[in-house]
Amino acid sequence: MTMFGSQWLGNAGSTYEIDQSIRFNDDDTPYLQRTPGSGSVGNDHTWTVSFWIKRGSDIGDVNQQNGIVAAGDGADMGGDVSRYDGIGFYNDTLQIFTFGGSSPYLDLRSTVLFRDPSSWYHFVVRYDDTQSTATDRVRVYINGVQVTAFSPANYPDQNSGTNFNTAQLQRVGANTVSTSRNIDGYLAEIVMIDGTSLGPGSFAETNSDTGQWVPIDVSGLTYGTNGFRLKGQDSSALGDDTSGEGNDFASSGLAANDQMSDSPTNNHCTWNLLQTGSNISSMSNGNLVATGTSGAAAKWMSLGTMAVSSGKWYYEVTSGGARIGAGFTTSASLTQANLNTGPLDVNVETFVITDGGEIYYGTTDSGNTSPAFGSGVTMGFALDADAGKGWVTVNGSDWADSSSGTSGDPTDGSNPTWTQTIGTPVQPLCGDTSGGSHTTIATANFGASAFAYTPPTGYKAWNTDNLPAPATEDPSAYFQTTLYEGDGSTQSIDQDGNSTFSPNLVWIKNRDATDAHALFDTVRGATEVLSSNSTGAEATNADTLTAFESDGFALGDDVIVNTNAESYAAWQWNEGTTPGFDIVSYSGTGANRTVAHNLGVKPGMFIIKQRGASGSNWGVYHSAVGATKSLFLQSRGAATDSAEYFNDTEPTASVFTLGVNAQGNADGGTYIAYVFAPVEGFSKFGSYTGNGSTNGPMVNLGFQPAFLIFKTTGDNKWIMKDSKRDPFNPSSLSLVPSENVAELTSDQLLDINSNGFKLRTTGSATNSDGVTYVYMAFAESPFKTANAQ
Repeated sequence: MTMFGSQWLGNAGSTYEIDQSIRFNDDDTPYLQRTPGSGSVGNDHTWTVSFWIKRGSDIGDVNQQNGIVAAGDGADMGGDVSRYDGIGFYNDTLQIFTFGGSSPYLDLRSTVLFRDPSSWYHFVVRYDDTQSTATDRVRVYINGVQVTAFSPANYPDQNSGTNFNTAQLQRVGANTVSTSRNIDGYLAEIVMIDGTSLGPGSFAETNSDTGQWVPIDVSGLTYGTNGFRLKGQDSSALGDDTSGEGNDFASSGLAANDQMSDSPTNNHCTWNLLQTGSNISSMSNGNLVATGTSGAAAKWMSLGTMAVSSGKWYYEVTSGGARIGAGFTTSASLTQANLNTGPLDVNVETFVITDGGEIYYGTTDSGNTSPAFGSGVTMGFALDADAGKGWVTVNGSDWADSSSGTSGDPTDGSNPTWTQTIGTPVQPLCGDTSGGSHTTIATANFGASAFAYTPPTGYKAWNTDNLPAPATEDPSAYFQTTLYEGDGSTQSIDQDGNSTFSPNLVWIKNRDATDAHALFDTVRGATEVLSSNSTGAEATNADTLTAFESDGFALGDDVIVNTNAESYAAWQWNEGTTPGFDIVSYSGTGANRTVAHNLGVKPGMFIIKQRGASGSNWGVYHSAVGATKSLFLQSRGAATDSAEYFNDTEPTASVFTLGVNAQGNADGGTYIAYVFAPVEGFSKFGSYTGNGSTNGPMVNLGFQPAFLIFKTTGDNKWIMKDSKRDPFNPSSLSLVPSENVAELTSDQLLDINSNGFKLRTTGSATNSDGVTYVYMAFAESPFKTANAQ
């Protein structure tokens, strides 16, 4: 049995720990199975299945059912020949099915897609075909939230029965139609309750401190005759049942090293299936092995799922072929072209050690060498992000530095191989350095199993337990989206997040109609309206937002905020240095000047509007565009280059600078500025380059976003997304800050993931090939406590 030390355990705010998972590598045809005896028949009409899963390389499989839990060996059952029952993924949907001969009896496929490989999902399927209402016979929950949209939506007939809990074959990790129809990834706490239909609260709960959906101890449940609880706690017998019912499963295609400490309460880094080059051949072994395609131009690279900007970290890569490269990258704006052409062709801040022993920084050969990274060699990479230093070792030998190649020491910080800007997020990297007729294989160990060599003192594995506590442990205390229905009268809108606060900025939009956007803040006061889609002056309207309340806001009956039977979205921010948000009111001088803010760090974005005069722009500074240009929130126009906006001067930790213009600094004008600074784990203001593909860029934010705004630096509309309107992927609903249009559906598709977002569209507003886009993002959860979405 593999033992894990205390450094591998724990998760902020969780009172129950899952110590391990079982890795299912579909190349090995892995599964667990048992066939109950004829005298051990349970309840085939009422049961519950619960499991935690972290997806692997089967994301994107087409028309292939990847079985998770299944029952039935094809024998005759009640007159239905060759009947099988199963729960699994199909085209990245969750499918619950009964298959009998050539006719499907039960077939539910979620319209939402599950293709986030960076963290853990919790699924509960409760089955009770004795219910008179068809939709009550099968209920599905993801991270505690019920999924109700299915296509097809063929519910079982009443009292139809299943193969589960019968004397038929029961299988985990594959369906029973074929052992080749496996999942790929990790499973933990796989539970069957025989005879009872239970909701998700029997298996997990919302952590009161963080809002994260976390597991609870299920040892006290009544499991029933054929119930089981598979924890994978014994590496020599991964199918041992710990429910007390003795329903052990035999294993096939699984080995002791498939017990991993990657778990729902301590999520580990892997190679990111969503942030990799097109020349990669495959991912395997729980996305820890990346294999490249052989060919003259077959360069590629892949990044890790975790980005860190503080702490001391260690990981290993073992080469399985020639021309391997591995190391770190600090670039947050890698393009798909970068990923396709390999680490040595990337003109970004990247450190790579190659199979020839060369040490590269971006595209530059440093002229320094270390022992060659050949086939079978294990390289150890140590990163001290607090000091901005990195080291590499070969098969546990001396740490190479950038001059002598032999004398570095990560423990005392001497002679690093690599230096970087302190505070810049760093991701692991691997890839093919040259292309050619060879196969490149990079096998990573981020600490989910024992390292081949001892890490330097103080350096930790790449997992969420070792991430520092975020400054904003519960983002809902500082930002929330609230959805509500208008009543045409007066009403109070209460926040429904894990925490509540009295908002300082409220932005409201009618989703159903072409009403204007309406922005209110506590500096200007309630009833004072500005519209992001208009250059108009501030208007006083006593029937709009009438008060800022302790947990939301109060409304009058004006149509822009409260039309009867129409749907609204309200985005709310809490002001302060912790969330990095300041509201600044000032008067224009008509001369170049600075304006003080209270954030204490350089803003990533600020938005300015003149209050008292019509015809003035909403001026937008964005750090990815720079102070020489301005965007305009009410306009789809391109960034405008002029010193009159920000005097070509970058903001500082205490002031932002203005030129002379009506937008931000007309003599005697009154202005409001919304000033935002990046806060690790809570907010980010960056850019990416589109690729014009439905396999679009993956942007690692270091958190799961709750709210996103996008704009190309060229001519196109602004786009606004949030996870309340689209709680599941893909995110298809868009509002347009620069226009008063009603909500757009099936627009600018993207996936919101546990560590960022992935574009899934060719839409020009977010993903034209070669076009630069800027974004602002606020968190649902920091990655440390994020569930997969």
